[in-house]
Amino acid sequence: MTYSEAITYLYGLQRYGVKLGLENIHRLLAAVGDPHRQFPSILIGGTNGKGSTAAFLSSILQAAGHRVGLYTSPHLLEFRERIQINGQPITEADVASLVDKLRPVISDLFPTPYALHPTPSIISHPTFFEVTTALAFLHFVRSKVEYAVVEVGMGGRFDATNVLDAQVAVVTNIALEHEEYLGTTLGAIAAEKAGIIKQATRVVTAVEAPEALAVMTEVCHARGAILFDIRNAYDWRIHRSDLSGQRFSAGEKGQPSDTFEIPLLGRHQVVNAITAVAAARLLRTAGAAISERSIRDGLRRTQWPGRLQLFLGQPLLILDGAHNPAGAAALGAFLVEQRFSGRVTLVFGVLQDKNWIAMLQELAPLAQRVILTRPENERAADPRHLAEAERICPKLEIAEDVAEAIALARAVTSPEGAVVVTGSLFVISAALRALRAHDSRP
Repeated sequence: MTYSEAITYLYGLQRYGVKLGLENIHRLLAAVGDPHRQFPSILIGGTNGKGSTAAFLSSILQAAGHRVGLYTSPHLLEFRERIQINGQPITEADVASLVDKLRPVISDLFPTPYALHPTPSIISHPTFFEVTTALAFLHFVRSKVEYAVVEVGMGGRFDATNVLDAQVAVVTNIALEHEEYLGTTLGAIAAEKAGIIKQATRVVTAVEAPEALAVMTEVCHARGAILFDIRNAYDWRIHRSDLSGQRFSAGEKGQPSDTFEIPLLGRHQVVNAITAVAAARLLRTAGAAISERSIRDGLRRTQWPGRLQLFLGQPLLILDGAHNPAGAAALGAFLVEQRFSGRVTLVFGVLQDKNWIAMLQELAPLAQRVILTRPENERAADPRHLAEAERICPKLEIAEDVAEAIALARAVTSPEGAVVVTGSLFVISAALRALRAHDSRP
């Protein structure tokens, strides 16, 4: 099987939709030797910030000299980004080889009714995410990782990644999202996120909402888990936060503080970094060799594209994958702090199931102009159908193509202003492709 054939097969599994539950992934992993039981892991869930926290922690473990697997989703430009070893994406050859290994197993375990029924079964067949998760765990075993840092896909309790018996579980924060799957209150969503907490494990959280934190505390108590709430356990102070990065000091309450630097922008990333520091220190109590120097070095070296990613120029171009109201609020706070308010052209594209009205309510007041566009995804909202945007946005235009929207935004924005592209990681993906294509022109 070639890489192209393997990718075609994997993406073909998207016809089975989204299905939360652990039966399929357990069956699939058991058939290939239970790879998820062959390496220690850290499982990171939450609403926003879980990918950034995973990147911070992976970088810390690498700086400490460990061989680290990182599994995140979605990717920005290429499938291989989802599965990394020490910062290097899985090779095309390994993807092809592992799909070759998994495909006949899947055919035997989950015979498809396709031959008899034109509509595929969404009950009995593994989904794209389930198979990709199995592929990642097999790759980690092949690569002899010492630790795997794994980001939860959706929710927690019934997410395919929750087959892991993680040494440390992390819940970054909790806000309303995926309400059709996870519930319509913070408490209900917290219960789903807290599903990654296993018996007698160590848990780190940055959850702020009292309703959600109460659920986390109750679950930890019931399961004999140790809860480390960074907002109660740590003090921190940001000394510098600008377009070049951030410097902050942090320490457990009553203890001396250490000073750290991170290249990721936005004050919310400081919270994510401290969450990763707390998780690394808990790993150390479990026997991991992680020095304080490696923590500082790992944070300083962390890269995480598509999150407040800057492209210098006049105007400045800012790409941020904010895809829900909480993410939009964090982006808005950054724009205000960096004094871009009123000097922004907002390029905004969103998926149909997102609360785009609340997102625009956070961001549109900071913009002089809003350009609605369409992400490259079958679930993308048609910008012409976002009728209420006219009521929220100061000056509204539509450009169906993301590249066209960015070109228009650059043309109409003053040199001292900023073009901000956001609303979905799929919009960021399209923006990065457009920028890459533009840079490659002769």
